[in-house]
Amino acid sequence: MPSRIVLYLLAGMLASTIAFAQLETASIVGTIIDPSGAVIPKATVEVQNQGTAATVSLITDSNGNFVAPVLQIGAYRITVSAPGFKTHITENITLRVSDRARVDVTLEPGVVSEKVTVVGEASVVDTASTTLGGVVNTQQVSELPLNGRSLTQLLVVVPGVVFLGPQRSMNGASQGRLFESGLKYLVDGGDSGQVDSDLGDGGYQSGARISRASVDSIAEVRVVESSYSAEYGGSVGGVINFITKSGANQLHGSLFEYFRNNVLDARNYFNVRPAVQPAFRLNQFGGSLSGPIIKDKFFYFVNYEAVRQRLGLIQNVFVPTDAFRATLSPVMQGVVNQLPHANGPASPTEPRLAQFIRGVSNQLTEDTGSFKLDYAATDKDRLSIRHNRNQSTTLQNFGVQTGGFRSVPAILQLTKLSYTKTITPTLLNEASFAVNRWNAADPGSDVDAVRSYPLTTIGGGSAGVGPTLFDLRVGNTSFTYLDTLSWVKGRHQLKIGGQVVRNRDNKASNLQGGVTYASLDLFAANKPSTVTTIGNPTVGMRNTYYHFFVQDDIQVSRNLTANVGVRYQYDSTPSESHGRIANFDPLKGALDPVGTNIFDAPALNFGPRVGLAYTPFRSKKTVFRTGYGIFHSALIAAQAQSLPANVPGLNFNAAVSSATDPTLVGFPFPDLTKFQGATSFWSMDKNWHTAATQNWSFNVQQGFGDNMVLEVGYIGNHSTHLVPYRELNPVVPALGHRIFTAFGPISQFWGCCGATYNALQTSFKRRYSHGLTFNVNYTWSHSIDQGGLTFGAQAQNFYDYGSEKGNSDYDARHNFQFDYTYEIPGIPRIPKVVGSGWQINGITVLRSGLPVTVTCGCDSNGNGIFNERADIVSSVSSTPGNYDLPTHQFNIAAFAAPKAGTVGNSGRNILRGPSAYNTDFSLFKNFKVREGQSLQFRAEAFNLFNTPEFSQPGASLASPATFGRSLSTIATIGGFSSNRQMQFALRYGF
Repeated sequence: MPSRIVLYLLAGMLASTIAFAQLETASIVGTIIDPSGAVIPKATVEVQNQGTAATVSLITDSNGNFVAPVLQIGAYRITVSAPGFKTHITENITLRVSDRARVDVTLEPGVVSEKVTVVGEASVVDTASTTLGGVVNTQQVSELPLNGRSLTQLLVVVPGVVFLGPQRSMNGASQGRLFESGLKYLVDGGDSGQVDSDLGDGGYQSGARISRASVDSIAEVRVVESSYSAEYGGSVGGVINFITKSGANQLHGSLFEYFRNNVLDARNYFNVRPAVQPAFRLNQFGGSLSGPIIKDKFFYFVNYEAVRQRLGLIQNVFVPTDAFRATLSPVMQGVVNQLPHANGPASPTEPRLAQFIRGVSNQLTEDTGSFKLDYAATDKDRLSIRHNRNQSTTLQNFGVQTGGFRSVPAILQLTKLSYTKTITPTLLNEASFAVNRWNAADPGSDVDAVRSYPLTTIGGGSAGVGPTLFDLRVGNTSFTYLDTLSWVKGRHQLKIGGQVVRNRDNKASNLQGGVTYASLDLFAANKPSTVTTIGNPTVGMRNTYYHFFVQDDIQVSRNLTANVGVRYQYDSTPSESHGRIANFDPLKGALDPVGTNIFDAPALNFGPRVGLAYTPFRSKKTVFRTGYGIFHSALIAAQAQSLPANVPGLNFNAAVSSATDPTLVGFPFPDLTKFQGATSFWSMDKNWHTAATQNWSFNVQQGFGDNMVLEVGYIGNHSTHLVPYRELNPVVPALGHRIFTAFGPISQFWGCCGATYNALQTSFKRRYSHGLTFNVNYTWSHSIDQGGLTFGAQAQNFYDYGSEKGNSDYDARHNFQFDYTYEIPGIPRIPKVVGSGWQINGITVLRSGLPVTVTCGCDSNGNGIFNERADIVSSVSSTPGNYDLPTHQFNIAAFAAPKAGTVGNSGRNILRGPSAYNTDFSLFKNFKVREGQSLQFRAEAFNLFNTPEFSQPGASLASPATFGRSLSTIATIGGFSSNRQMQFALRYGF
């Protein structure tokens, strides 16, 4: 038999084609006993999907155990029979994705023809797995209020997930200590990258909601946080798996329209001028249809959703005053005249700047469609194909300067084909192939003059001039193949699998260069700190993942389950499609030959996983779970995307210093390439290590009745080889020049940093019963790191990263969440059309403030890097202000610039920004049209109590106008401002 297993696995991996097929299914385990507690071997167990009639027949082993693996999510009927006993039927056993549900059955003595039928659910406690996380079920997906119908907003209902807001996180949520770059998104087990995200966080599409899947196409969401199976990999931060709906034998459909208008909304906190109240219109409409093509064999699900949005935004910036403009030379007046004149009060700390406030509008047109086909060719062969396409165009206001608009198109597609082969009732093979594709473009401003401006940055807190991007084109594609063999043998449920992923990351842009003035005084004197010349880089990055795993879930005894596995991961060294890539070698003091390996990819990434689940009492209402695992992040090709810029002809990093070069004449500035300076480079550590996390956990679940469970647990982890960057070629003050005198700055990505996280997680859940379901979660956590969790982090002293140790950027110490759905009972003696069919739903989130680092905006130690922290002024309070108000949250007098030749003595993230509180609420009224048909009216309020959630305050001494001040509110995941907003909807279903 072992040789047959290897052959089946190899044959499947060669002949079929991926995506984490097993990660979209579930399994049922159980033990069959008689009334005395004795096990019943050789009993017949039939497990039938109540929606599609797909049936699996099993025989219990000598210990009375059975395992039904690789089951689609949904409701199941379990029929158990044995000679001398009545037939036992259990109906409506609901399986969620990745469940390992336990259903034990006690047979009553009698004849087989007699039947005992019960309606039940799997145990509310998890006695068969040590994975921590949670599932957002179908009811939560469809009924909880979601601002902008954003999928990722659902994640906040899972214990340990902290809402951070777009100013901190690309996906709007951080899972436990799990930073955004370490999260892995899947759709039906297939790698999906950004499932639902504001692409503005990546610099491409500000203010637009770009989703890969409509909310109406999602059945449930699985969030895997800690001690998870070896089946999961390529992530140190957790896995988020969106499972889409499938068709069944019964015909179902829906039509919907969601409507938003700014006249229904409260005023934004910072919009003090009602005349510039930004307009907001949002219409989301669509529908779905599912059913059989051939009864019991062939099923379909189709979905379409459209978004038509006009999004008003408040721009709140500081610009030079008219009095200051009058003192400037004609050249510099040409720069500031690209900025509007102030219409608000002067800065309290910088009299040469005053506020400019206005409302602007972005427009979005978005169409999302998907289909899914499931075909049971035979009882042993099942095929499935799913395709999702999202196409959008955003018309954006270019910026605070006079710059017109830009039209930003994007197309996102995800296709998956899977095949499941039942070789024997206890031996199954799953194979799948997925293609994930994203194409986007940003042409820049539609005003020709602006297209020629370089990016001009003005220190001191003023708005700048010029485009950050111009003519950007992105085309990313990943091809994923996975094959998994599942074998049930005695007490073992064994899975052996492998995965290959090919990534193609293409990007082209025509950047305009940049000029930076470190302060208003230097701007007035036309003395740029740096001038950056820009080429026209076109880059095609490539790399491939090879991942393999073995996982064994062992029923050690009736009370003890062990989960044991190991995962091996090899990610190839990133390369460029035409060999146009070169690494800088600090040992040689020169570039490596173009086209050679930038480093040797780590080859020994083994990740062991082990966990135990123990139920000490016969009631099986109490379970103790513990686990440990090592997890590795994926080596993303885009991490090396800066290195092609080192190649001659593609270089865009030549910087010059105002100390040796003349001032700039005329505006727009002349060709910046005339200002020749030392070429700068990017580098990646030759001794590259894959970022890894050791994760351990212990928790207790206690069930109450059939539908409620309390969970209390501890989660801890330690991460290594996290990647900041350091400067390889600093200015050495004693020498008065850089180490490599022929070159400018050389930035190296360097996996030197670590992080630790410890948390107490608690949750209390009620499964739907008698019209009520709810979840209450509270997490206390503390995360410490060295600032190396995202690219771009750099120490003030890159010879001493130990001094960077401090609170993590996402360290929200307290986080509370409560979500609920309640169907209000009908009111007696009132007509049903009025007194019945009411339902309330809501989500409330509270979290403590996020850390803030105070910087001086200066180069006090003379190394050429302007990132030193401030000195602390003793005996002066740093936080005299009111955290509930956006002004003066920090006291600038408590800090000072470091003395020359030193770095700041304040630590990283020593202050805290404002806390956040938000309640979203909805009221439904359900009308029965006729049998099997319904009409639903929804009224939804986001930020019901209109509590402003302020952005992080400014914390640079070089920008006194914004120091300690929050100038905006945190936008929601959907890209909207945080004032109270109303939404109405009408839904028809059958």
